[in-house]
Amino acid sequence: MKFYTLDTVFSFGRHQGQTVAEVLVENPGYLNFCLQVLDHFGLYRADVEAWQVEYPKLKAQMTEAAWNKLDEKERELMAQQARLQAASYNDDHYDSSDYYSRDDAERDTFDALTDGQYGDYDDFNGDMDSLRDAMGY
Repeated sequence: MKFYTLDTVFSFGRHQGQTVAEVLVENPGYLNFCLQVLDHFGLYRADVEAWQVEYPKLKAQMTEAAWNKLDEKERELMAQQARLQAASYNDDHYDSSDYYSRDDAERDTFDALTDGQYGDYDDFNGDMDSLRDAMGY
């Protein structure tokens, strides 16, 4: 989802190539439409409230459904940012189980050597000697 500001240029629709500020002068109801219909279109509530002072037609065009959708999208953005922050924290704080284990290395070696011709790695119970015997080494 992209959050638009006054300087953002529309890359879609009948106002493609125009900034949000230009659309607010020409057709403020289009923002109401975009908020309700387009999942990728977002505005910040504080911005819209401030724009209503400079663009009085916007106040009349914003429906309750558009305000609700605006709030929903802002909450979604905040939740997404929190998830990214948590993921970033988890990337920096890992435990020993995150390391590439010897079993993983042997499984990858088995898969690379056999290309599925000798069954599954678990069929050999992780015994590389049995694999070598089966391959004739």
